[in-house]
Amino acid sequence: MMKMPTWRSNLAIFVVIFATVVGYFFWQQDLALQQIRQQAQEYSRILATVVQRNIKNTLVSNRGLETVITGFLENSARFVSYLNGIEKFSSSELSAFARESGLAGVTIIPADGSARVSGPSGWLPEDFFCSSAGLVSLPKRHLYLFGLADEAATRGEKGCVIVGLATGEIENLQQEVSVERLLQVLTDLHGIAYVRLESAAKGHEAQAKSSTTFLTRENNRVLSKTIFPMGTRRLVVALDASHFSKRLKQMRIQFGLFIAFLVFGGTVSTWWLFRMQRLRLDQAREFERTLARQHEEAALGRAAETITHEMRNPLNAINMGLQRLQIEAGNLEPDHRQLIVSMREAITRSDSIISSLQQYTHSFELAREPLVLAEPIVEVVTLYKALCDRQSIRVELDLDRTLVVDGDRVLLGQLFENVIKNGVEAQPDGGFLKIVLAGLDEYCEVLVTTTGCVLSEDDINHIFEPYFTTKSKGTGLGLAIGRKIALAHLGSCWCRLEKGEFSFHIRLPMRPA
Repeated sequence: MMKMPTWRSNLAIFVVIFATVVGYFFWQQDLALQQIRQQAQEYSRILATVVQRNIKNTLVSNRGLETVITGFLENSARFVSYLNGIEKFSSSELSAFARESGLAGVTIIPADGSARVSGPSGWLPEDFFCSSAGLVSLPKRHLYLFGLADEAATRGEKGCVIVGLATGEIENLQQEVSVERLLQVLTDLHGIAYVRLESAAKGHEAQAKSSTTFLTRENNRVLSKTIFPMGTRRLVVALDASHFSKRLKQMRIQFGLFIAFLVFGGTVSTWWLFRMQRLRLDQAREFERTLARQHEEAALGRAAETITHEMRNPLNAINMGLQRLQIEAGNLEPDHRQLIVSMREAITRSDSIISSLQQYTHSFELAREPLVLAEPIVEVVTLYKALCDRQSIRVELDLDRTLVVDGDRVLLGQLFENVIKNGVEAQPDGGFLKIVLAGLDEYCEVLVTTTGCVLSEDDINHIFEPYFTTKSKGTGLGLAIGRKIALAHLGSCWCRLEKGEFSFHIRLPMRPA
């Protein structure tokens, strides 16, 4: 027959299973990451090829367009210069010529230093002179300018013809075929977050030899970014990876549910095995403690009987002899008489210890009777009232005098006396003693509260053990006997220490109505 595994082996098995599942999950997650990287690199490489070819085409188109514009403006300037050599243009004639030719304007700066002629008026910037020959672009004014030296310059004179062309349509055309427009079109495609051309950071030009792909989160979106080096610039392609994020989230949810189930099952089974094993150990230990306590009580009972029989007779004889000396010896000194009194008090105290030991080792035979529980409490308080007044202890009573129990008046009086006596002796410099008797469901509860407690939390746990005491004079059996009296009445007692106040609780079953 196979032996049932202990909770340790069961826990070890679940730890191995847990580690295997975690490793499998991370392996699957790594495969998913590799897959998304491969897909992103392929897609991004296609987009990068499109962008690179568009850049080349744009540069070639711009160069060709500028060549055509230069030729057109140069021919127009030569034609104006030729006509002006035949007959000087007026401003209105230049305006009409510019309008008919599709030019933005024409300005003639004579070689003889006379005033320039422009048409239409104000179209040419004031800072543009004949020295600015060739094709010039003015983006802010949306103009292409071309300056042609006048034919008179061959005779050592200076002059030029300046023509201009509006760039509105040309700029629109360039914008449509520009790289920025292509990037915008690509960005608007489904599944693409953005495509950007960025300046490479310093030191990255030499490092970035090949493309790199990685996952990142921007604006609460999961993106797959691929960076392609392009000389001093780099192309950044960001693809929407939300589908991968959802898939990964689903994997994590499934993993979390499985792990939760695994942890729950492992915890419950291990806890059950541990509890069963602990229960068997506790039962064995409790049996051993019960057996040891029975042996101890039996030995203590035999010892108490022996002490009672062997000690009380000599103590009684000594006490009677001291009493006779105290009565008949009239010529004793006062010191000797005081010594006799002290010896008799010591004998009385020894007899009390023997009586307490005998009482603790024997079971109680209760003389039950209907008893108003407040009565023995008042009797004990009255007994200690004079001592409380001498020690400046304020006594407060809050007793419900309608509560009745079936109990032994003598034993319950002894129980309350032990508790109240301890409370009074613990406050030699004054304090207060509050006693509350109240009904609680089917029980009567007595609460005795005092201050000046010198017990620690560890002492509280041992306060009902026999022979435990913190006083120089004491047997340590008072509270142990008191607890035994409460248990004999089917009740209970316990104590607490909170915020410097010591409270003693006694709970006894109430007499049925």
